[in-house]
Amino acid sequence: MRTKFYPEELRAQAVRLVVERKFSAAEAAAQLGLRSEVVRVWVRRFRSLKRHGNEIGQLQTRSREIVMEHEALVRLAVQLMDRSG
Repeated sequence: MRTKFYPEELRAQAVRLVVERKFSAAEAAAQLGLRSEVVRVWVRRFRSLKRHGNEIGQLQTRSREIVMEHEALVRLAVQLMDRSG
């Protein structure tokens, strides 16, 4: 069976109906003339990407903190080496 193409705006509208307006996938699908399973898949993907996006952001923040800590330790080590001659 051939995969049907749906415009990105239609996908976004369906996800908004479910996520923001609290429609069920079946209600959103009926309103937009889609199959409910298609809407469920889009919502599942959206939530997964959102969750992973938050995790990536947290990892990036922690990575920046680690780099700053490393740079501070290197500066301290250089100062200690200069003092000890």
